[in-house]
Amino acid sequence: MSINIRWKYALSLVLFACALLTVSACSEEARPVKGFVLPEGDIAQGEQVFIDFNCHVCHTIPDVDFPAVEFTPPFVVPIGGEVYRVKNYGELLTAVVNPDHIISPKYIAMLERADREVIISPMPYYGEEMTVAELIDLVEFLHSNYTRLQPQYYRGYYLTK
Repeated sequence: MSINIRWKYALSLVLFACALLTVSACSEEARPVKGFVLPEGDIAQGEQVFIDFNCHVCHTIPDVDFPAVEFTPPFVVPIGGEVYRVKNYGELLTAVVNPDHIISPKYIAMLERADREVIISPMPYYGEEMTVAELIDLVEFLHSNYTRLQPQYYRGYYLTK
């Protein structure tokens, strides 16, 4: 084989590898929610579900007022608000359906400051009481209360608030 043919062969392999990488970058795995899409929920109904299941006892959401509660939990975990990464529908759905899957880092930090050990999430399991429609509305309400912040750039550095 001559040198020109070898270079053409090597170049064609490199181009094929680049094309393969480009196509694989467009795979389904790049999507924020894999495998399912929830139907559109009702935000107002979701807020009512949040109240009906007493989520407002242990959680606060910026700029949302909830009815007063008689019981005061030892820790209140804020959710929603301005964040750099908004939780997607799959993460919110999992947090409601399987509260022990991932325990909130905010909650863990609160317990550590109080010298208490984290074993399981104190959040109740509502799998047998909550309907699918209520779950969809609740996830829609929760998702609507996140605002994604855009990081500011200054000469190659991220600036945060």
